Amino acid sequence: MSSPPLMMLLLINGFSPSELATSLGKLKAETKNIGTHNQRELYWKAYGEIQKDLNKYSDRSRGSDGKLYGLVKHFRSMERDNGGGRGGGGGRGGGRGDSTSSEPRTEFEEFTKRQLALVQTPRVFMGRHIKLLVDDEGEAGSGKEFFMPWFGEDAENAYQDITEGEETISIDSDRGVFVSTRIKRKHCAGPPSKDQIKSMEALEQYIADLKADAPLQSISWNGHSPPKVKTYNVILTGTWQNTITHHLPPTIAHTTTTSMHEVYDLFEKRRNDEHIQEAEQLISQMLTEIAKNETTTSVHTGSMKDLACARRNALLKKVYISSERTKFIETAKADGGFETVVIQPRQGSDVGAFEQYGSVVFETFYKLDLSIYG
Repeated sequence: MSSPPLMMLLLINGFSPSELATSLGKLKAETKNIGTHNQRELYWKAYGEIQKDLNKYSDRSRGSDGKLYGLVKHFRSMERDNGGGRGGGGGRGGGRGDSTSSEPRTEFEEFTKRQLALVQTPRVFMGRHIKLLVDDEGEAGSGKEFFMPWFGEDAENAYQDITEGEETISIDSDRGVFVSTRIKRKHCAGPPSKDQIKSMEALEQYIADLKADAPLQSISWNGHSPPKVKTYNVILTGTWQNTITHHLPPTIAHTTTTSMHEVYDLFEKRRNDEHIQEAEQLISQMLTEIAKNETTTSVHTGSMKDLACARRNALLKKVYISSERTKFIETAKADGGFETVVIQPRQGSDVGAFEQYGSVVFETFYKLDLSIYG
């Protein structure tokens, strides 16, 4: 069964429940013309439910001031078809019988010390910041307190970006080196001098010298994990000389834009292409084994039934799977135990071996014949 949809996400840095309730009331007034009447009613109801739940989180605040530092997630209610049994991986609760409905709920995830330090680092979290103007005592806010809201599909995407987003490394000709996702960005070093990079060889050496913490910094949500240079995650941005941009190897991309979202769009496309290439290399390996008349293989394609069999018998090592297989992806995230690579399938004339073999390619821990497993 599917998880209840995340309807609203709030990143809160230093608001008390009453201060946040006041700001949410103003935010509610701002959204009175958004979407359809039914959509507005859902959001207005969500504001009320969040405000009602906020006070119980004050005992989880840092220090004695009752301020909240964390992520507030509000899930809307959802009808569920149980289908006669338990589904894969999704929401909590559930029920018995033919269908159930989940109740709206609010969850609070308090920041760890590391997460709080990241949130409070200036100019790391990009997007709309709603500042605290007046606190509970009637005093002006310090200017450091803020919260960031996301709604609907943007809320789910923002949560994934904040907590799990893979970083891209961008090198801007004027501003220098950044590590970033769609929402988080950290400036790591100033721009290389024009004398420093006059040739492709010099650029490749410059990139090879970008190491963890020297200067690449961590913006990971869970632990200290600076990014490493990979074959798809380095992007030049801004204006670079033609002697560089006209001779870039496949491992380095260039775009004239400096927009975080556009840079990350390019990164995601390059990562997707890399994953498709990896999956198709496995398909080639499988075809080679078949051509040798081998009855067992460690690479399997196309069949969700075979994939479920490998997972059920703890044989599954890694799977490359289309983003359209949402039920399996939710189950994989919830249960773990193997690596899941989600691929955006190509369309039309761009379709290749990955799509032709069912948009599912997976490895088992050793060569085997899945037909003998129940």
